[in-house]
Amino acid sequence: MAEDKKLSGVVIGLMAFGPFVLYGFASGANHWRVATGGGLILCLVFIAVRLRHRIPVRLMDWTGLGFFAIASVLAIGLHSAAFPIYNVVVIWSCFAVAAWSSIAIGHPFTAAYARENTPPEFWVHPVFIRLNLVMTLVWCGLMTVNVGFAVTGVVIGGNFGKLVPGFALPTALLIAGFVFNSRFPARYLARAGDLGGGASPAVPG
Repeated sequence: MAEDKKLSGVVIGLMAFGPFVLYGFASGANHWRVATGGGLILCLVFIAVRLRHRIPVRLMDWTGLGFFAIASVLAIGLHSAAFPIYNVVVIWSCFAVAAWSSIAIGHPFTAAYARENTPPEFWVHPVFIRLNLVMTLVWCGLMTVNVGFAVTGVVIGGNFGKLVPGFALPTALLIAGFVFNSRFPARYLARAGDLGGGASPAVPG
């Protein structure tokens, strides 16, 4: 039973990244309709699977769907010539706006991931709340910086602009964010005092 649960979690995790994997390969080959339309379909399937299994759909899941909906309208509906140029700016802008919005409304988005592995009685604990506020702020900064990298890539243009500030630097920063997720919660809880057995936040992903 535990193995099945773990496997289903792995499958769902792969499904979450599937739309962006397809998008990366298809857009790299200049197949923008496949990239956007295919990504939209995979996002819809992913969200449908979560809803069918009564797994909460998180803010970043909806944000991914929102991006692919916008991208599909631009690339398929409007045949926008500008979208391929600014697509990375659009991606990171969507996620940055979503992340900052979660702070603005008082519901840091990382808390949704943390709750998946944290007993409900700790969700209102001040340490849990502060930890997720800090983590969300870090991701807000990361995504905002990546918007800047994306804009820089557009300004520079050419293959260098696409590959270095447009792809390599944002990807490196994204990896750094996941490393931060894997290490920071334990260190923060060690300083602030553990919430209790099994109460450390999960890694957003």
